[in-house]
Amino acid sequence: MTEQISHMVVERIDTLRSRPQWIFVTGALTGEAITIGDILSVRHAHGLVEATVRTIETHNLPGKTTIALDARLKTTVTPGTIIERAATP
Repeated sequence: MTEQISHMVVERIDTLRSRPQWIFVTGALTGEAITIGDILSVRHAHGLVEATVRTIETHNLPGKTTIALDARLKTTVTPGTIIERAATP
């Protein structure tokens, strides 16, 4: 069994015309910090997919974190989606 060390419940999803390759996902991150390149598990209504953190935005509301994920996840990630990073064995 793997232990979750980072956890985020998605509150909002944004896109930017200047960066169409990414979606920007915002929520309250709990646990350990994440870094660019980390592999995350995205739990959604139809199962589980992996995603790589492409960038982390630091100009957020207090207590919120925004991470960029590949745009292919645009229809998968919705408010309430759970994003986690598990401890490495």
